[in-house]
Amino acid sequence: MSAHNRKFPIGEFAQSMHDVLLVSSFAIWAMLLGFAPVMTYRLLVN
Repeated sequence: MSAHNRKFPIGEFAQSMHDVLLVSSFAIWAMLLGFAPVMTYRLLVN
């Protein structure tokens, strides 16, 4: 499906917004998965 359709000019913006949200969701999950063991270790050590 092409986002470059003259009938729907908002499609290109929606596609770029979808890409940004997809990448940021991966970044959030990576942060959480990396942060949880560190915090668990810090809580167990202290």
